[in-house]
Order: sequence, then structure tokens, then C-alpha cells
Amino acid sequence: MAAKSKISPIGEIIQNVFTKLEGTANPFQEDIESLWKELVGQDGFRHSRPVAIRKKTLNVLVDNSGWMQELSMRKRGILKGLKRKLGRDRISEINFKIGEF
Repeated sequence: MAAKSKISPIGEIIQNVFTKLEGTANPFQEDIESLWKELVGQDGFRHSRPVAIRKKTLNVLVDNSGWMQELSMRKRGILKGLKRKLGRDRISEINFKIGEF
């Protein structure tokens, strides 16, 4: 005779998934944000956030065009700092995009 399995309501399953996900911080994301803040300063950090690394490209959201221009002009130095801290083969480019974070 087969044992009966308990069927859970979908809402309960979804709530459990979100509860588990909230408890799992991405340590690399926290490290990258900390390094970003160090490299761009408090003001730069207030206006921008690194959001992803794909194919050696760091994608950064910036809250307005003025700060996007400022960070673009400082891109070479920021990239140099990232390579120094993370290793030369980790990030080779930075892409800035206006967006909310």
C-alpha cells in the first residue's frame, strides 16, 4: 500500500521558496558593491550600483545622465582598480546604463 503524501497549497510552497531565497545573500555581490564604493567614492556609490558580471563585463546601473558621464570619464581608472583587486582576467569592461536600483 502506497503512503499518502501531503499536498501543500501553492501559496505555502511559494512562501517557503521566497523565505529561503531571502536568507541567501550573494557574498560576491556584496564584495563587488563594497569594492565599487571604494573605487567611485560615497557620492558615486549613491548614484550607481554594479548589478551583474557577464562575459567579463561589469554592468552598472546609474541613476542619471550626469553621473553616467562622470563615471564614463573615470572608467579607465575604475577598471584598473577592479583588475588590481579582482585579478586581471575577471573584468575587462564596464557598461553603464541608466536605471533604478
